[in-house]
Amino acid sequence: MRIFLRPITEHDAQTIVNWRNTEKVLSHCMTKTPITIESHLDFFHNNVQTGKYKQFIVERLEENTGVASYPIATVYLKDIDYYNKRCELCVFTSNDEEWIEESQSIAIRMLVEKAFTEYGMHKVYSYVFSNFPDEINLLKDAGFSIEAILRGEASNENEEFVDIIRLCVFNN
Repeated sequence: MRIFLRPITEHDAQTIVNWRNTEKVLSHCMTKTPITIESHLDFFHNNVQTGKYKQFIVERLEENTGVASYPIATVYLKDIDYYNKRCELCVFTSNDEEWIEESQSIAIRMLVEKAFTEYGMHKVYSYVFSNFPDEINLLKDAGFSIEAILRGEASNENEEFVDIIRLCVFNN
């Protein structure tokens, strides 16, 4: 599978809003409030364009020619702390049929590599609801290890407080 990460643009707004507002994606988010085009564009201008977030569209390359590509998900780095050289890695669980374990693993590894080589990070961390063991294993496969368990940290889609697992990986 061949994918690449390209920076998001304003033109990706509708796609991101569509992905973000699906039940599957919302179940993985700390904030369950749906977004609109307007709220996404506000976020884009205030966070992505200012460099506070480094957000990318995961594009799948057409295998036979490598000429055509199409978006399958979005991944990003946030809370970028250049002084302490750490940031949070976030993954949208897209509803695209090609956003599978293989493409997720490739995208996570690519984003971690960017964090270390392009942005000079020493540590990348991520938060996962404890009831998503596949997501935890995906991060572990990318070199992350469990750093902490935050008990009753966030409300799930059923408004029940659940544990959040914080995983991290260091630039060695």
